[in-house]
Amino acid sequence: MTEKIKVLIVDDEVRFVQNVSRLLDNGRFDVSVAHNGLDALEVMHKTRPDVVVLDIRMPEMDGIETLLAMKNLDAETSVIILTGHADVETGILAIREGAFDYLFKPCDMDLLREKILQAAATRQIQRCPVLWPRRMVKEITNASFIPLDITDDLTKALEIFNATGSWGMREELHVTDNRDRLRGVISRNGLIREAERVYPERNILWSDLVKNPWWLPGKKVSDVMEPPADISAHPDEPLHQVAQKMINHHIRCLPVIADNRFMGIIRLNDILFHISTAHENRKLGHEDA
Repeated sequence: MTEKIKVLIVDDEVRFVQNVSRLLDNGRFDVSVAHNGLDALEVMHKTRPDVVVLDIRMPEMDGIETLLAMKNLDAETSVIILTGHADVETGILAIREGAFDYLFKPCDMDLLREKILQAAATRQIQRCPVLWPRRMVKEITNASFIPLDITDDLTKALEIFNATGSWGMREELHVTDNRDRLRGVISRNGLIREAERVYPERNILWSDLVKNPWWLPGKKVSDVMEPPADISAHPDEPLHQVAQKMINHHIRCLPVIADNRFMGIIRLNDILFHISTAHENRKLGHEDA
């Protein structure tokens, strides 16, 4: 029998804690809860969780104080930060102090479950020292992120969503035309909605759709895609500026556009990591390369 993943949910919103607990109540997880930082540390002493889902704003101890105390108690515990009040400096601080990821509220429950599974598998984020600064979008753009073509079938979108690779769970896919222009986006929920139109009597979960790809209608991506967001990043934009823009709009992934061409994707978590690394390098006295 596979050992259960021990998860501690720390949030002063009782309904949110209940929802996450229900999400994880499938025999694979052993869930503990706490509603403030002090109680969370007591629970952590007793249960030694593999993953902690931690709110930023809580009474008595805030999330960053709790994160620091948890890392002192067990440096290998993976902590996922949740926030409904995001700002760049808090995100940088959370990543610098060892948070596994930084998610916005309200959080898609499938995304949160995937992040918990990733964090449990990783146990501790692996950091390689970076002794030169990354300051511009083009320096950390992921150009290998697979876009969809407007002529692709919906099953192709499903395949790409499941081909996670080193980037982990994709939250949305970007749709381009034959000139590499960004034409739209397609989400996991969008695919589920299309399947439910074919089978209205079913309440389809993502895991169901993955096992039954034929539930998708024979449509093209262009038939169901949504318009892209009206914001993007330029390769020559400073990372700090883009991070602020993403946090203001509660966006975790942003397309990088130059000369009206889709160049790839940039992630908020990567930006915060590199800004944090630059701060640490300055503290240690490293010179720019």
